[in-house]
This record gives sequence, C-alpha cells and structure tokens, in this order.
Amino acid sequence: MRKLSVAILMSLIVSGFALAQDAGDSEALSGRLQPAQATELKVDLKGYNGELTLKMVLAPGMAVKKGDVVAELEAPDYADALARTKENVDLSEVSVQTLTDAVSYAEQSYKLQLERTQRNATRTAEDLDYFLNQQKKDSIRNGELNLESYQNNIKDQEEELAQLTELYKGNDLAKESQDIVLNRSKRRLENTKERYEMAKENHQRMVQVDLVRREEDLRAAKAAAALELARITSTAESSNADVKAKLTRAQRGLSDARKALADLEADMDRFKLTAPHDGVVAVGGWNGNDGANVSLKVGDKVGRGSTIATIVDTTRLLLSVSVKVESRAKFQPGAGVKITAKEGEGSAKGVVKAIGFVVKKGGLVTALIEVDNSGGSLLVGQSVGVALE
Repeated sequence: MRKLSVAILMSLIVSGFALAQDAGDSEALSGRLQPAQATELKVDLKGYNGELTLKMVLAPGMAVKKGDVVAELEAPDYADALARTKENVDLSEVSVQTLTDAVSYAEQSYKLQLERTQRNATRTAEDLDYFLNQQKKDSIRNGELNLESYQNNIKDQEEELAQLTELYKGNDLAKESQDIVLNRSKRRLENTKERYEMAKENHQRMVQVDLVRREEDLRAAKAAAALELARITSTAESSNADVKAKLTRAQRGLSDARKALADLEADMDRFKLTAPHDGVVAVGGWNGNDGANVSLKVGDKVGRGSTIATIVDTTRLLLSVSVKVESRAKFQPGAGVKITAKEGEGSAKGVVKAIGFVVKKGGLVTALIEVDNSGGSLLVGQSVGVALE
C-alpha cells in the first residue's frame, strides 16, 4: 500500500489545479478539489515469485470500510513453492546438525590427538635426556664392572690353581682325585678367560656401536615427535577451521531458508488486499484515474509491485488557491471558508490549513484549504468557488 502524502498532493494541486484570483473580487477564489488521502494497494509479496492472476477486484466507486477486502490474487504455484521451501528448511536443518556434530567430533578428536602427540614429544625428550645424563654412563660403567669382575675372577682362579698345584706337588696319594680337582680348576679358568674376552668385545661394541645407535634413535624419536606435534597442531586446526566454516555457511543458509519460508507463509495474507481506511474504490493507480477506469479485470496476470486499486477518502478534500498578497492576512490558518460547487450543485465548509509566505508571480501566495465533505455533496476534481465566512 502507498499513501499519497499531503505534500505531494499540494504540489500537484498548486501546479496543476490552482486558479488565479478573480481580479474584480479579492475574496472570489476558485479551484479544483483533490482528496486529502488516497492510498494505492500494491502487490507487495516478500517470498512468492510465481505466477499471479487477479481473482477478484471491487468495482470502481464502491464504498468500503477499513479492513474490507478490495482485491484478491490467485497464486497457482504457491502450494508447490511452499512445499519446496519447507523441504529446503528441513534439509538445511539436517545439514547444520550434521556439521555441528562433525565440529564437535573434530574438536574432541583434535584434543585427544594433541594430548597424545604432546605426551609422546615430552616422553621422547625425557628419554633422550635420561640416556645422555644417566643411562649411557650407567651402561658403560656396568660393562666396566663386569670386565673387572671377570679380571678378579680370573686372578682368583689362577691363585687357587697355583695353590692346588703347590699343594699336590710330590704328593702321590689319591692321585686320581688330585688330577680331577686340578683339571676342573684349569677348565674353569679357561672358560672364564674365554668369557672375559667375549665380554671385552661386547663392551667395546656396546660403547662404540650400541650406545651410539641408541643415542641416534632417541634423538630421531625426539625430532619425529616434535614434527608430529607441529603437524597435528597445524593440520588439525586448519581442518577444524574448514569444518567450522562449512557450519557457518550452513547456518547462514538455514537462516536464509527460514526467512524465505516466513516470507512465503506471510504472503498468504498478502494475496488479499484490504482497505487501509474508509473510502471509495478506484481500480488501478490513482495518477490520471477518473474513478470509472477499469484497467484490470478478473483473470489478468499481475506482477509484483503492480497497483491493483486505490482507496480514496472522499470525506476530506483539499483545495489549493492563489491569494493576493494584500489579502494574505485574511487567510491565516484556522480561518473558515465556504466551498460552493461551480460545476453542478453542492457546498461544504472548509478551514485554511496553511498560507504560503513565498510570493509568486503576480503578487500571489498559496492557501491550502481542507474541506469537510462528510456529507458527500462535492466530488473529487470538481471546480468550486471559495469565499471567506
């Protein structure tokens, strides 16, 4: 609906309908009546973009009360559009819920991954530190102690064998037993010496190879754990950001879908155009309408923004007249005037609503008069005379 303001009407009246003052009588003025209020009823739809046809429109000149249905539109594609829009909302809600769950899962998964990699990075760093500061020295010392044990054992066995040999020297008693004891001691000594040589080789390999490799492995594990932590931190955050961005877009899409549905549902009421105030019906727009104009008929296709009808309030009319500047004081706001039809019959009372303070060509100023036409004796566009009471 669009209401034609008083200012616009006044401009139209002044430029097109105001008649000059009669030169012989300073109070004999005339002009043409215009409605103070004329509201156009337009096709104002927010969501529906399908075909529209005029289902009903009241005849020109019919009197209506505020809220009366003036015209009705038919939208053959509305039901399908509504169903598709509802389906779009449902799909958007599912998408938002799915992505919300995905974001929650991704955040939990990222948290667990991050904790695990941080723990691994900490442990590998601790393992390397422990190896360098404690375990390496302990391993070397333990090997040295093992070798010292072999050396002491060999020495003890050699002393024991020497004592036994000395003990049994020149003693032929129990010869067989002596041989057994001495041979056993010799064999044990040989075995110990052989193990000692093997232990020395193992110790040397441990120091030169095993501990070096162990240190390399620990350093590599520490570096790998640090890289993995950096990778998880970087890729997981970017991956989560991508999922969150998709969720944001889906939420915007859902908001748009819900708005589209709300607009479409509200359009149901907009298919009926009702009178915003009391008045009479003019079919089509008001500009240039003679009141009998039938520019639209039932079955015609109409577009969004089209003006279907205009409700004209004929009980309150406006009149603009040009007054000589020397008579301006007589036409101050509130002054009463009598309006008399010059074409046909009829009269009414009027009140000056405004008097101009800009003098136009010919020494004239504009007076705007509001006419009480509640009796209906005057018509819009009618030429009338104006006289001060």
